[in-house]
Amino acid sequence: MITKTLKTGIALIAVASFSFVGAQEKQDIKPQLKKDKLEIKKDRSERMFKHLDINADNSITIEEFKEKRVKDPSNEEKTEKQFAEIDTDKNESIDRKEFKIYFESNLKPTRIENKINTKNKKNTVEKG
Repeated sequence: MITKTLKTGIALIAVASFSFVGAQEKQDIKPQLKKDKLEIKKDRSERMFKHLDINADNSITIEEFKEKRVKDPSNEEKTEKQFAEIDTDKNESIDRKEFKIYFESNLKPTRIENKINTKNKKNTVEKG
């Protein structure tokens, strides 16, 4: 009888410790997910900057910006406003730093990022 009780107690301790380790691992993953999302945004902002920087001089002029962004002439004014918003130092060109700050703060998540966010929210609700 004592051995049965001991075996049951040891089994309960083992299950509890695995549960604790699993919960701890999930907590360790969250900062990494945030870091990964930021890396994805950095990569996307860099690709977009290269796309807009037609002459590859590490700055985007209003002409380059319009050439790549304006497909409908009626949207030209909106594009000029967006350019002015990104060009924070008002030197009539956008450098990598300005673009990165704007792009990363205004970037809409991709479908994959939305799926990750949805899964994380579901896991949080199930825990709570």
